[in-house]
Amino acid sequence: GKVAVLPHDKPGKMPSNPPGVVGHTAPVLDWQWHPFNEMLLATASEDTTVRIWSIPETGLTENMETAVQTLEGHGKKVGILRFHPSAEHVLASASMDHTIKLWDIEKGAPQLSLDRHMDQIFSLDWNLDGTCLCTSAKDKQLRVVDSRGGGVTAQAPAHPGSKAQKAYWAKVRNQILTLGFGKQLDRQIHVWDPRNLVKPIYEHELDTQSGVLMAFVDEDTGLVYVGGKGDGNIRVFDLWEHDPPLNMLTEFGSKTPQRGLCCLPKIACDTKKAQVLRMLKLEDKQVVPLAFVCPRKQAATEFQADIYPPTFSTTPALGASAFFAGQSAEPLRMSMNPEDRGAGAAPTGAYVPKAAKKPSAELLAQRDLVAKLKEQLKQEEDKLQGMGGSIEAPASAPAAPAPTPAPAPAPA
Repeated sequence: GKVAVLPHDKPGKMPSNPPGVVGHTAPVLDWQWHPFNEMLLATASEDTTVRIWSIPETGLTENMETAVQTLEGHGKKVGILRFHPSAEHVLASASMDHTIKLWDIEKGAPQLSLDRHMDQIFSLDWNLDGTCLCTSAKDKQLRVVDSRGGGVTAQAPAHPGSKAQKAYWAKVRNQILTLGFGKQLDRQIHVWDPRNLVKPIYEHELDTQSGVLMAFVDEDTGLVYVGGKGDGNIRVFDLWEHDPPLNMLTEFGSKTPQRGLCCLPKIACDTKKAQVLRMLKLEDKQVVPLAFVCPRKQAATEFQADIYPPTFSTTPALGASAFFAGQSAEPLRMSMNPEDRGAGAAPTGAYVPKAAKKPSAELLAQRDLVAKLKEQLKQEEDKLQGMGGSIEAPASAPAAPAPTPAPAPAPA
């Protein structure tokens, strides 16, 4: 049940037992970094719990055993975690008990339980404003679930193959991608319109490899990166408005198979090197960083606005209480330009900021001392006034008399 937390800026061979979070009593199955607080890590485990960890800014120097929050409510192991794209502290978790729970991690309690699945849930993803979720399951069904009431708003058979299939919501394009297997065990990618799940709007046969596919959608550029477990390659597709809606662009190849893949946040890309995506590739004995680059000679000296549109902001559009009260908002945007990064658009939802932190004991003691000194000063003033004195500023001294003009000299 351990998750090691390693710094990116210190590559090389790691110790055999690096420091990590060790509070779970069974293996960890998934984890997610908080999109609006880079120090918060959520982990899901076979021990049926979800735990929230606060990682020090300097990193871990020893094992961390105590989580800042433990989320309990699932009846079986928890295998999937996804944070809300625009609401702070809202987390979705999927379990082998066939339920999805929506949590306010600050309160530490589930706010909603979605129980519309009759079989194991393979994947879940939010839409742009977080009002819906798409899921894939062992029953081979693609579902769109209302995150408010929990009802299934649309449902359709996705892929006929018996292996695991995944569903991803391309948020800006408002399309759903499913990756699975056909009857002949050929790997497939389907593109769906979530407003009409009668049939896919596009079907693409990829190959006949056996590894389960993973997809990563770059919401800024519309590029989709697809890799399979056990594969050595990563394919890059363009998800666009033309026909066909999914167009293969290029492919990264490697002789070493991958056991897993993940993407870094877009703001981790180096714009001076024209990086459009950074990825981590898990191999048998190491984690390899990958960078996808759009070759631009002038990128080192001039910001390339055409490949770096405003990206999802690290500031939430609304709070958890507002979301569970029925509000919704699309993610705020921030500039990718290093010179003005952090300048975002006007909020699209009413975000209620947290209450101010409670003052520390030292600050309270200083305030008490100031209050006592003020009281003592007032008492001294009262004493002086009773004696006819005053501590007011002294009156100004009387003006000196004007000098007498000298007599005029007598005439000669």
